[in-house]
Amino acid sequence: MRQFLKFSIKPASATLTLATIVASVWVAYDANGSLFSTVRVSALRDYGGTTFADIANLELWRFITAQLIHVKQGHMLYNAVCLLLVGSLVERKIGPIRILVIWLFAGGLATYISPIGIKAPWDVGTGASQAVFALAAVALVLIFDRNVKRVLGTVLVALSLVPGLALDLMTAGYPKPGHAMALLLGGLLGLIFNERARSEGRKPG
Repeated sequence: MRQFLKFSIKPASATLTLATIVASVWVAYDANGSLFSTVRVSALRDYGGTTFADIANLELWRFITAQLIHVKQGHMLYNAVCLLLVGSLVERKIGPIRILVIWLFAGGLATYISPIGIKAPWDVGTGASQAVFALAAVALVLIFDRNVKRVLGTVLVALSLVPGLALDLMTAGYPKPGHAMALLLGGLLGLIFNERARSEGRKPG
């Protein structure tokens, strides 16, 4: 219990979370006149969602904007909570700059490939779940290396991964490409950043 009482929110994770909430509800309001309305995924391309054609046209800013917007605002709020909690857990160990790198690189690339196999006009990558999966993979590296409290880490990783993976299995029968890519990239970056953080003298715990 003391592990949870000592838990603290970290600035980079809080900033990403706030940006996600603000951007997503603004898009919902602009598209439908309601802050918490459902937005058609095809419409989200006009608000920064990403497709393969957009990145081919070097609209690289979509790696950022696509992660901030969502079809369903309830899903967005769940992602935001996970982003804040698992992000803060990881940020405490590897620092804010590396959190932003993971969010941009792993989250952005995984969001970009997430529409694989989906036909236009629904082939638009959006949402924070890929970044959440990537950060959860980093947290798993920290847990196995005993660099965070195992009970706290395990609870937050489960919170971040289990619902999304369960939904993937129910709807597709396998982890969706964006989630699988996020886990892979997050795990690789977690191994690199954890080792560097240890060399910089960040203490386990």
